[in-house]
Amino acid sequence: MAIFSLVFLKVLSSLLSVGMGFLAGKYSNVERDSIASFLFYFVAPVVFFAIPTNAKLTVTSLGITVLAFTLCSLLSVFCYWLYGKIWQDEHRNILALSSGTGNSGYVVLPIATALFDDYTLSIYALGLMGIAIYEASVGCYYCAMRTGNFKESAMKVVRLPILNAFFFGCAMSLMGFNLPGFLDEFTNDMKSVYSILGMVTIGLALSRVNEFEFDWKFIGAAFSSKFVFYPIVFNVFIALDRFIFGWLNYSYYNALQLLCIAPLATNTIVIASLYKIYPEKMATAVLISLVFVLIYMPIMATLFLTNIQIS
Repeated sequence: MAIFSLVFLKVLSSLLSVGMGFLAGKYSNVERDSIASFLFYFVAPVVFFAIPTNAKLTVTSLGITVLAFTLCSLLSVFCYWLYGKIWQDEHRNILALSSGTGNSGYVVLPIATALFDDYTLSIYALGLMGIAIYEASVGCYYCAMRTGNFKESAMKVVRLPILNAFFFGCAMSLMGFNLPGFLDEFTNDMKSVYSILGMVTIGLALSRVNEFEFDWKFIGAAFSSKFVFYPIVFNVFIALDRFIFGWLNYSYYNALQLLCIAPLATNTIVIASLYKIYPEKMATAVLISLVFVLIYMPIMATLFLTNIQIS
């Protein structure tokens, strides 16, 4: 019950920040781009550099990035095939992108920080990087198919500040480097800033949508991918590893469990708008998913997270 309460309150707090961002965007003309740029180029790199340097990583730990990327890519291929039986247009493209990604950063990272020790948190961040790489490469490719911009998407992945900062932090951790103690308060503050500004940015993005479009068949497909297929794929792998392979331990299992219960990714709204692939439908699905996870995430976390000590 302690896990349920903690996750519920964290998600509720996040939704309040989204609401604040939405109202600010609608009625105060707050610029999303300035906040997003500050978050993307300054705050996020600090956060994702600090996470691995505060934990003692091994080379084996980095395999979780490849694992997350692989599972997300396989899921997206399945969904692209499945939804091709329902839609023969770009609906299947944006749904394939959405199926393999999630809002594992802004919404779920604060929960991971509250639930996990530094080692498990670093594993979670490694998995998060795998999802981010999927989204910016394979995921974007589904939407760029008709424009041939895959090469541009691949180059953007290589230049991502958050990605470079994270792997630099991993390299420092592998070499035994730790951040000086006097920076602990600063990095903790940056984690809070990252979460709050990230959620505000989601609200600002939603405030720019001129009209929400309730296509329940589309929403049902997006929800099936994220809240049914996604946890099934991750849990099948966890079960195989637990009972057959024995590669990982409970820290990895908990990190993967939390990664797979995130809401729909807000970045899909931006990508859908960029490629003009039903952005109103995508925004509606994202908004509903943010409300849905208020109950979904606490229940799933309570059922599937193990060996969690809440102080």
